[in-house]
Amino acid sequence: MNDFFTIDLSLISIFSLVGMGVLGVVIYFLTWFIQQYGLILLVKSPVKRKRVSTLLPAVFTIGWIVFGLYCFYTLIVPFPFMGIILSAIFIYLGKGYFVNLIHGLFFRLKGDISIGQKIAMKNYAGEVLELNTFDVAIQNEEGEIIQIPYGNMASMEIVKKDFSADFSSHKFVITTSSSVTESTLKNSLLSQPWVSSVILPKITRIKEEDETITYSVLAYPIDEKYNSFVERDLRLASRVS
Repeated sequence: MNDFFTIDLSLISIFSLVGMGVLGVVIYFLTWFIQQYGLILLVKSPVKRKRVSTLLPAVFTIGWIVFGLYCFYTLIVPFPFMGIILSAIFIYLGKGYFVNLIHGLFFRLKGDISIGQKIAMKNYAGEVLELNTFDVAIQNEEGEIIQIPYGNMASMEIVKKDFSADFSSHKFVITTSSSVTESTLKNSLLSQPWVSSVILPKITRIKEEDETITYSVLAYPIDEKYNSFVERDLRLASRVS
């Protein structure tokens, strides 16, 4: 029992402190390298790269939490009683942050909410700007930026107003005869087996000449590997010149 209250500084040394510092620097540069270059080298698909990049901040947060716990454990080993006291104080003072941190990890890893998506919940509605460590930042119709803690969101019903952030998109331009309308192109897209019907395609007229019309087409394929099929079939169906 006496060992519990004793202080044994032989359990920690200058090498332990230097080792923690070096490990922290290595983790920092590793996360920086993965964000800047690793994704481009390892994930060739831009769509998949975007999906992976949304998960990376949460994964990095878990890594830093593990590193922090390791450092804290290393520092309190020489005096376990003081370690318990400090742990209790930190948990009491930071319980709100801990709750938001844990809920935030679940929200970000689950991937139900994406940046650029329009969502609505009790008393709040707007476009998601940032998925931070402890809160979500949304911008409402008045242009105000609201930060909502993840802990509060866990007890709210969240409604997605825009599903486009959940799907890969393919945008291209085609030129058709003047007899082909926006509705004709849209129906042709929706009849294709590789185009999602959850989000309707968007057809925009961008140029009109004597006998031709140029459209900008935004479609949502069920998988990015079908992008070329979508464009090919639409061109054939509309008999593009």
